Amino acid sequence: MMGKMEKVVSIERLDGTGFSIELEDRAGYLRVLVRGDEDSQAVSVAYWTMIGVECSRRGTTAVLVVEDLPAWPNVPAEVFEAVTDAAVAAGLREVRCAFVDQHEEVEANEYGMMIGTEKGLTIMMFSNESYAEHWLRFGSPKSDKRHSNT
Repeated sequence: MMGKMEKVVSIERLDGTGFSIELEDRAGYLRVLVRGDEDSQAVSVAYWTMIGVECSRRGTTAVLVVEDLPAWPNVPAEVFEAVTDAAVAAGLREVRCAFVDQHEEVEANEYGMMIGTEKGLTIMMFSNESYAEHWLRFGSPKSDKRHSNT
């Protein structure tokens, strides 16, 4: 009896100080899994910078970032400023970003998303990868100008 043929997926791993990222090309977007032992401003700035470099190198226009770092309670506002500044500097204004944080407080990430949007990033936060992938592939009807009355 023949088994089901499985698709071979190539995952590239890059290591940073205190974290690693796994990059996987998927249909229409790049999936990035961020892992590490702690979250900090330095880790967040570094991994968003690496993601920007990889998106630029690959010509990626959409990225799904799954953060698997321990929760960081009471993140100071200046951290979100620094992280979003790093994302902008890394060229991520040109990339549609979906973000799934497996451990963090929703309110903190919503604040970071608002700061990023004010700086010209196209970024949305999701509770799971399925919703994030759907948004990357199909967008949001509310933001689709074809549905506008203007």
